[in-house]
Amino acid sequence: MPRKKTDSKIGNAEDIATSWARERPDLDPLDYLLPIYLIRIGRIVDRAGDQKWKRTFGISASELRVLLALRRAGGEYSRRPTDLFKALLVTSGAMTKTLDRLEALKLVKRRPDPNDKGGFLIFLTAKGTGISDTAMSEIAEASILSRSRISLSRQERKLLTKLCERILQDFENDSEALSSFA
Repeated sequence: MPRKKTDSKIGNAEDIATSWARERPDLDPLDYLLPIYLIRIGRIVDRAGDQKWKRTFGISASELRVLLALRRAGGEYSRRPTDLFKALLVTSGAMTKTLDRLEALKLVKRRPDPNDKGGFLIFLTAKGTGISDTAMSEIAEASILSRSRISLSRQERKLLTKLCERILQDFENDSEALSSFA
């Protein structure tokens, strides 16, 4: 896939690597480039998704992540709010605000939790299930990281996915890494 040149050298990956190597030759680039690149990739992916989901469904990327977390729960597509904010690495306040908006849009509903007096469960509505299913199909077929948009082979994408999964598992096994989301 042909790559577009960026107008500004300061924002491209090659410049980041060469300028840091010039400015801090005492540091090993393998120790700092991965976090820089992952943060940049995450921001690009999140921004592209946010624009697409707002245009397509009238919801933000963070709201869609809640619907997808509920959809992958299986069964009745329900979870406790605590499970959601922990799974999505957001604060309880942010989750409450997101759930309020999704409920107003009739994409989720709250019901009392039979196992927790005073607690409640969040359920996907039929409308929320439809949006999450459509979004997953679109993510698989045409996301900014789909096979048609990036120049990695299937084998390379598979390896990258496995490596990202391994990094995430390392973080999930390191309570200190996730402590800021508790």
